[in-house]
Parts: sequence; C-alpha cells; structure tokens
Amino acid sequence: MSLNRNIDNWFLGYTRAVHSKSGSLNFGSRRPSKPLKTGTGLTNLRAAALKKPEVMVKIPKRHSKNSKGMKGIRNHADYVSRNGDIPLETQDGEKIQGKKAIKQFLNDWQSHFGIDDETKHKEALNIVLSMPKATPPDALLQAARDFAAEQFQGHQYFLGLHHSSHNPDEPEHPHVHLCVLMRDERNQRLNPRKNDLFEWRVRFAEKLRENGVDCAATKRVHRGKTQKPENSTLRAMRQRGISSEAELQQKLAISKAILSGQRPEHPFLNQADKTRQDIVAEYKKIARELYVRGYKTEAKAMSKFAREVSEKEFATQAQQEFDKVQAQIRQPEKSPDSSHDNEMER
Repeated sequence: MSLNRNIDNWFLGYTRAVHSKSGSLNFGSRRPSKPLKTGTGLTNLRAAALKKPEVMVKIPKRHSKNSKGMKGIRNHADYVSRNGDIPLETQDGEKIQGKKAIKQFLNDWQSHFGIDDETKHKEALNIVLSMPKATPPDALLQAARDFAAEQFQGHQYFLGLHHSSHNPDEPEHPHVHLCVLMRDERNQRLNPRKNDLFEWRVRFAEKLRENGVDCAATKRVHRGKTQKPENSTLRAMRQRGISSEAELQQKLAISKAILSGQRPEHPFLNQADKTRQDIVAEYKKIARELYVRGYKTEAKAMSKFAREVSEKEFATQAQQEFDKVQAQIRQPEKSPDSSHDNEMER
C-alpha cells in the first residue's frame, strides 16, 4: 500500500469516502460519496503544520418546534435570504431572490415531497460552511457549491452567502448557509455521524484549495488541543451576563479544589495523553518515511509539527483556573516602595 494511502487511512479513520468503490462499503441503499483525493491526509496535516486556517463545517443546534417540518424550512430560508434580499441558489444553480419567488420555490418543495408544516422530525439539515475574514467570499461560495454538489448528490438544497462585502451589517468572515432536504430522490434520509462531519470538513477543504484558498481540515487532537471550544449557546449566555448550570457547577468544583489544595482531576486525561503520544509517534513515522523518499521539506514540517504537538499544554479549563489561582496565592505581595527600589537599582 502506498504512503499516501496509509496516511489517508490513519488520518480519516477508514472513512467510506476513501474506499468507496462500486459495490463496496455502501451502507444500506445509501448512495456512496465520491472518494476523497488520494493524499488528502498528508495535504491537511502539512497545512496544519504550516498554520493554515482551519475550515469550519457546523450543524447549528436548534431545538425549537419552529425548526421542524416545512415551517422550519421556511423560517430558515427567511433567515438565509434576509427576508428575500440575498439570493438563494439551488442544486441546479438556479438563483431565487425576493420573498415572492422564494415562497413559490418552497411551495414547490412542499407539494413535491409532501412535507407537512409541522412534523416530529427535521425535514432539512442546516449546515454552515465558514472561513476567517481574509478569505475571498467568491472563492468560498464556489467551494460551497462544489462541496454540496459532490457530497449531497440526489438531494434538493439551497444555499446563501453572508459577508460584509454584500452588506456592511454582515460579518467580515465569509460563510455559507446550506439547507439540504433530509430525504434524497430515493427517499433515503441523511443521518450524519461525528466522523461524517470530519469527512465533510476534509471535502470542503479540498474544494477551497481547488479555488485557490490555503486551508487545513484536521481534528483538535491532530493539533494537540485537548479542550473543546466554548459552546456557542453558553458563550451567548455569558456575554449577556447569564451563568449556565454547567458554569456554576464548574466554579463550585474549582472553589472546592482551591480550598482543599488538590488540583482537579479529569477521568479522561490519561486516555487523552495516550492518544497524543500515539499521534506524535505517527507524525514521526510519517516524517521518517517522507525523508527516505526524498520529500525533505515535508519531512521537516512534520517533524516540527510532532514537537509542537508534544509540547502543547495538557490541562483542562478547571486545572488551568486552579493553577492560575495558586500562582496568584504564591506570588509575594509587593511593598509600596518596591517599584521605586527597582528603579534605583538600575
């Protein structure tokens, strides 16, 4: 097996996209995705080592009853189109703009697929494809088109771009909202899993690079990050001055740890440490094989990446907060004249 294939298998965790062939690894009657490019693992790891921006593919969580059925699709279409101001693009490349045209388009969806206004299950999957603010919005939009056409073949969908170049009230980082009907032309429903989302990120990164955008699609663990980013809902609550139950529980646990003088422990840190060691070992192995094959620049980048990952801070948020407080406690108090004395000694 080739070096690229070995790296792909390890990097992607044997996802079906790497191996999908006619008649193989086809889950039920679901249409297999187009294979990812051979070498995509090394491409993304090298990009991460060079600190290229990470792509974001996110499925926003919406628990409101207004997010299900045709009612939910209409609400989302209003949001994506900014009530008709932003054009929506379909899987066929058709552009639909204006409240009246969008309403008719959604009526056609409802009648063709028999979607009730209110249902127990979501009838559409809402996805956000995003990059940092320096990314050309037109390149991101084309990459989103290419990604959707390849990943959701057989599904009806629409998408819309939000960016400050079109409206100063929009964010500076370009992002595309993609709304995909859950059922395809064969009535098979989407059921994305965690590794599917990673595969989607890798595919989106491929399309961005094809459109001239340098980027990476790696997992946090590949970059030596042990902490999850703050939940968007919890962040919004914190910004409004509202403390969540989880935040209150964490503060209580930290307070108890400080009073007892015992650093908080996390039951999964040992396993996380082992996982990091395995990843660093894999990076070193890849670097050696690249060097032997004459790819010295790539080998050097992977060796450096292995060192950086192994040296990353390895602590939970609670442990970091505990260490911060302990450092403040141990820091000797400065006398009022200490700053003056320091100046006199210079």
